[in-house]
Amino acid sequence: MDSSQLAIFDAMPFLFWAKSEDGRYVWGNRKINEFAKQNVLGKTDDDLPWADNAEALREDDREVLRTGKPIFRHEYVDQSEKGQATLSVCKFPGVLDGARCVMGVSFVIE
Repeated sequence: MDSSQLAIFDAMPFLFWAKSEDGRYVWGNRKINEFAKQNVLGKTDDDLPWADNAEALREDDREVLRTGKPIFRHEYVDQSEKGQATLSVCKFPGVLDGARCVMGVSFVIE
């Protein structure tokens, strides 16, 4: 898959993103950028409002890369456009622009 094929996800009402193996966002839809109050492209979770939760988010990413299997979690972020938030998240392995990555889709449940 290449990033041009992801444009459809900008119209969807949930957060969708892809992160490189080193944890950098290589793609993010409109909703995740709104949630972060900035463009996530090229940033890591440490660079974003939810930096306090970055290590837990990275551990889930590493599990997906290590096992090659999707995971379903509730992830917690302390700072976002909504303040504290609980996200229902599915992370799964993918390939974007020829590089292995973690893809994710989530929505705010609290």
